[in-house]
Amino acid sequence: MVSRPYEAEGDVRALAADLLASTVGLMTYSTQTVLSLSEATLRAMVGSIVTPLLDRLVPAITDAIVSRVDLTDLVLSRVDVHRIVIAALDELDLTQIVLERVEVDQIVAATDVDAVIDRVPMLQIADYIIEEIDLPQIIRESTGGIAMDAFTTTRFSAVRSDEFVSRVVDTLLLRRAARDEMTKPPEDHS
Repeated sequence: MVSRPYEAEGDVRALAADLLASTVGLMTYSTQTVLSLSEATLRAMVGSIVTPLLDRLVPAITDAIVSRVDLTDLVLSRVDVHRIVIAALDELDLTQIVLERVEVDQIVAATDVDAVIDRVPMLQIADYIIEEIDLPQIIRESTGGIAMDAFTTTRFSAVRSDEFVSRVVDTLLLRRAARDEMTKPPEDHS
């Protein structure tokens, strides 16, 4: 509040009005200060009384309510658990968690390998492999190559046998010179 300096020549009414305004302002300020101090004191007093009381009552009341309410049904009926689980899984790196916390060697040691192998669809895998690598074509090609090699070997053996028999016959019939001329390559007369 701002008051004007007193002027002796001034109007008495103006002086009375200023005095009244200053008094009302001082009373308002004093009242607000008393109320603020009273409120702070009351809060401190109530806090020192109520806080320990609440510290004892709230757990007891909460325990009484929780013991009477089926929290599982309450959660299942009011909470979207699936959404919470999906959100949690989106935030977690499960691979890293497994690598850090799971003893894989213990799991493998406890595994019944025969039971695992029994579950493997071997016939389906074999059929798939045969389809993918075209095993019948490979067999045809490989047996064709073997047959061709056998045929070529047999043919060369037959030719050599034929030549041997021819030489024996030629020797017996004294035709050796004539055959040698027939089997010689032609000479180049250039």
